[in-house]
Amino acid sequence: MNRMDFNQAVMRVKVLEKRLLTKSRMERMVEASGINDVIKILGETEYQYSLGLASKPEEYEKILSGEMRRVYALIKELTGEKVISELLSMKYDYHNLKVLLKENFLGTDLSRLYISYGSGDFSRVKNAYLSENFEGIDEKIVEALKVATEDFETTKDPQRIDIIIDRYYFRNLLQLAQGTKIPLFEDYVRDVIDFTNMRTLIRVKKMDKDQNFLDEVLLDGGSISKEKIYFALKSSLEEIQEAFKDEKIGTELIKGLETFKKTGSLSDYEKIMDNSLMKLHEPSRTAIFGPEPIFSYLYAKEAEIKALRIVMVSKINKLSPETIRERLRDLYV
Repeated sequence: MNRMDFNQAVMRVKVLEKRLLTKSRMERMVEASGINDVIKILGETEYQYSLGLASKPEEYEKILSGEMRRVYALIKELTGEKVISELLSMKYDYHNLKVLLKENFLGTDLSRLYISYGSGDFSRVKNAYLSENFEGIDEKIVEALKVATEDFETTKDPQRIDIIIDRYYFRNLLQLAQGTKIPLFEDYVRDVIDFTNMRTLIRVKKMDKDQNFLDEVLLDGGSISKEKIYFALKSSLEEIQEAFKDEKIGTELIKGLETFKKTGSLSDYEKIMDNSLMKLHEPSRTAIFGPEPIFSYLYAKEAEIKALRIVMVSKINKLSPETIRERLRDLYV
């Protein structure tokens, strides 16, 4: 991956960054009297191009999905290096695999759950699976589908679909990142795996499950060894904080566990995780070469849309501005 190949794309992205929602504009939406006013504020931004996709404010998801499709198409137009967008869009491909499998096994229509801005044409994957003709389909996708199918036929447990598909997703995501030799990409994936594994540890402890179950649900490829996590299963939260404080994500992990001790909920932990992942992108703000600014812009856009979703859902449910602020993550700008 030649860093100089991205000069024009980076210049374009630096312009696009200026169109990201600022904290002050997000605050206006938080303080807005209702979702109609939020929509009006969005009309002042580049979201105006997607507003027509919804016939009423409650269809906000059509607006957000339309904007995400627009941005992914734009990134593909800016650079021929697909890996940059695939590092983020791959999760939608594997989400769709879960939906496809559950739809097939449970005999119910889950088409509303499919996401349309993955890294490829998912309709081809779906048709291939239903026809059992996988010619031309990515071998990694085929393997994930076949293993999950065989497991369900044996166990009849739909919850295991998520476990198996997630395992393949993160394995393939890490391979993709490692192939680029770009530190930001590898750090991002490993940090996601570490945060996810530590969240899984807390959930397994809360469920009072044993190490065999923990081994089933832990992901490979993180910076924190699985053996160290196994050992922590019987430890107290205080002992876990002490044991993992020197890990790369140690500072944020301690903060997340402190909030969990107080509330018994992992929602604040997940907010801290998201904010930590956002910090990884700070160097991209001043970078003028390489693929990092493009990846960081796309990550920022996804974070922005996640924030908008929180605001819109909260307005529909008439939550207070204070409650909304507590749920929002850090933005890129």
